[in-house]
Amino acid sequence: MRKWITGILSVLLMFLIQTSVFRFLPLGVTVPNFLLLLCCIYGLFRGEIDGLITGFFCGLLLDVFYLRGLGFYALIYGLIGYLNGLANPYFNPRERKLPLILIPFSDLAYLLLMYLLFYVLNGRFDFMFYLTDVLLPELLMTFGGSILIYPLFLLIENRFVQRGNEDAG
Repeated sequence: MRKWITGILSVLLMFLIQTSVFRFLPLGVTVPNFLLLLCCIYGLFRGEIDGLITGFFCGLLLDVFYLRGLGFYALIYGLIGYLNGLANPYFNPRERKLPLILIPFSDLAYLLLMYLLFYVLNGRFDFMFYLTDVLLPELLMTFGGSILIYPLFLLIENRFVQRGNEDAG
């Protein structure tokens, strides 16, 4: 039960931070993609199914509030969460290399897909503009956010969720 409560609260909190709080900070045009970061972290911590579910609901929130077609972001974020969950058997919470590799690669894959779907299909082929104004800033912001957020979620997972599972069992 604690796993679901922390999951729901985490999704809502990251959504609020990404869509409201960080929009008012003078960080430039882009903000860290905290929802993608959350999908990656929960996939790593909990496995494919939890990564898929977390990603689906993160994407569904974006679909509902940004109306780009219901299910579009839910599918993409769910897939990212699922693919990160495939690395769960190799995940050691003490090692930070795997998350610090998977999170930027997941964000890069997401950003390249967005370029193909929203730029190339709309006839805009200026990749250098996209690279310098969208891709690199968001990639750096998300990576920087992961360095700050990952230890927090690791602490929550170890202290609150895992301890709750041990107490129940």
